[in-house]
This record gives sequence, structure tokens and C-alpha cells, in this order.
Amino acid sequence: MVEISSVADPGVGEKERLVIKALAEVDIGKYAVFVSSVSSSGSPTAGWKTAYWFPDAAIKSGDLIVLYTKSGESSKKDLGSGRTAHFYYWGLDKTLWGTGKKTAVILRIAEWTHQIS
Repeated sequence: MVEISSVADPGVGEKERLVIKALAEVDIGKYAVFVSSVSSSGSPTAGWKTAYWFPDAAIKSGDLIVLYTKSGESSKKDLGSGRTAHFYYWGLDKTLWGTGKKTAVILRIAEWTHQIS
């Protein structure tokens, strides 16, 4: 339903971002991006991860979801032709991408539970 199109400006603090394209109409709040280490074969590895869970929002097919690593305020921009870019901010103090040692993994969250401790 969504795919990572690119990691733009990796390692550049004010510009670093993931660009994700909606392939169908989705609630982006059912998705989370995880930072994973990369194995010697180039695949994501299991273990401790950093994650960004998107807030609930209706996204149309063809829209772009842009996730900046830095802090900022969520916003939208009309791209024309009925498409919208949706901007989100992870709120991190350092960059995540560009070393070749980490990869972005996007997961659809079907069910979840939690416990406040």
C-alpha cells in the first residue's frame, strides 16, 4: 500500500528525509518506520530498533509522505493534479541515514496492544 521511494539528503541534518509514496488510499497511522541495521547480505537485521509511528491521517493514492529526521510541525502541500505531500517530523537531534549501516523498514500495523508501566 506504501513504498519507500528514497532517502533524500542522507546525513544532512536539516534536509535528511524519507520519501514514501502511497500506492493506494491508506490511513498512514497504521504504519511505522523502523531503523534497522544491515546484515552482511544487505538485509535488515532483528534486534533493538528505533521507530516512528505515523499519526492517523487519510492519504490518497499517489500522495507523498515525507518524514524528516529533524524536529518540525506536521503540514501538507498541494502538489497539483489531486496529489498532496504530507510532511512529518521524527524529532531527532542527529541524522540516521547515509552510512550504509542502517536501512529504513516500513511496516503496516494490523493489531497492537500496550501496557503503561
